[in-house]
Amino acid sequence: MKALPDRCELCGRDKPLTFHHLIPRKNHRKTRFRRRFARDEMRSRGLYICRPCHSGIHDLIDEKELGERYNTREDLLAHEGIARHVAWVARQK
Repeated sequence: MKALPDRCELCGRDKPLTFHHLIPRKNHRKTRFRRRFARDEMRSRGLYICRPCHSGIHDLIDEKELGERYNTREDLLAHEGIARHVAWVARQK
């Protein structure tokens, strides 16, 4: 895993952070993901984000779709629902 940043990598708030796997752990054993990504990449590819951002991601997108289509920070922020949620979270205290 990468070094722990000071702020959420999505909303920028200074809150306690959790590690979000961009390729969900549930998918690590599936053949389609093993063909596309190295094991170390699947384990380490992720973002340190606050709990509201993390929960919002999992509320809006299922794990299969996360691993297939939204496995980078840029792809996540390109999702209209995630972008709106992150903007809302950024305005919270």
